[in-house]
Amino acid sequence: MTVDGFARPLPVTTVLGITAAAALVPLNSTMIAVALPSIADAFDMTTARASVLITLYLVCMLVGQPIAGRVADRFGSRRTIGVALLGLAAFSVLAAVASAFSILVIARVLQAVCATALSPSAQALLRSSTPPAGRGRVFGIFGSVMGVGAAAGPVIGGVLVAMFDWRAIFIVNVPIALAAAAASRSVAEPSASIAAVISTDQRITNPIFVSGYAAQALSAQAQYALILLTPLVLDARGWGAGSIGLSLSALTGGMILFGPLGGRVGDRRGPRLPASAGLVIGAASVAGLALAGHSVGSVVLVIAIALFGIGLGAAIPNVMSAALGSVPPDRTGAAAGMFTTARYAGSIPTTLLIAAWVSDDAGGAGRILVISTVCMCAAVVATRWFPSGPPVDGAA
Repeated sequence: MTVDGFARPLPVTTVLGITAAAALVPLNSTMIAVALPSIADAFDMTTARASVLITLYLVCMLVGQPIAGRVADRFGSRRTIGVALLGLAAFSVLAAVASAFSILVIARVLQAVCATALSPSAQALLRSSTPPAGRGRVFGIFGSVMGVGAAAGPVIGGVLVAMFDWRAIFIVNVPIALAAAAASRSVAEPSASIAAVISTDQRITNPIFVSGYAAQALSAQAQYALILLTPLVLDARGWGAGSIGLSLSALTGGMILFGPLGGRVGDRRGPRLPASAGLVIGAASVAGLALAGHSVGSVVLVIAIALFGIGLGAAIPNVMSAALGSVPPDRTGAAAGMFTTARYAGSIPTTLLIAAWVSDDAGGAGRILVISTVCMCAAVVATRWFPSGPPVDGAA
């Protein structure tokens, strides 16, 4: 039985399994951070030198995801995600048994090359196997699981290193990758065509996709500003690491809880309303912090970042649904590969500005928050190009 030419909506367990594949990307970018001192000790080097394992991974993500998206269009997203998961599992094992740092670096790079295909392929597979009217819900689940992956990385990494050693952070990828591969095999998708190969060489420039990319990049700027500035502000006020981490979970928690809800609203009303409303809430939160300056109370700060998380959680599934739904189905992989770079386009300049302008006592944070307010307002404006009615495939 089909719905609008699609098979029945995917079971939540299948959606979670496919999304778990994409969640391996943020999990592996944050989990290793707590293991760097142990890795440095194991190979008799400085932690700064060992941090090349993080740098190389992020560079691969930035460069490789658009390419991987085109590969998914050419060979099919289900096949691509399956091969990528098996490769990631194999190279994770190689990293875990590495006897020299050079071998660990090679394994890490190969692991990252496989990981570049996971998010574009997962998004393309979910889009191709879900009716337009159900994609908000699916992408809401996707955003929630990705948030869990990023937030849980340091926690999982710390537990594994404490209980075993640094090698365990690579071994843990294996069962997750195999389970995600099994979930992806249960999903049918249209076969890739020669037309897809040709079309992915063309630039994706329709106004809905461009505005979706802009909204994602601009909101990511503000998100990373809060993630990086909050610890500085609270540390300067004498908060401990545990309390700071708990305060940041308010942002992640809002995104996780309100992602599926915002997606469901978008399925019924179209992506423009929940996307713009969520971004307005986020803009108001950042603007309030910028106006309050150093006088803002710690509790008010935590409430503000919680509201920002709620707004962003409601908005992002609809930003994703609008952007990926605006391209032809045979170009979804390429579009998803490009779309994933938006987070880097927003986050990298933010980290550079904070490094240049903000002191250890959070001096200069106000200027960053003003920029973030402007970015969030621009993100709201970008949503005016989103569909105001229920999403339709290829609606450019």
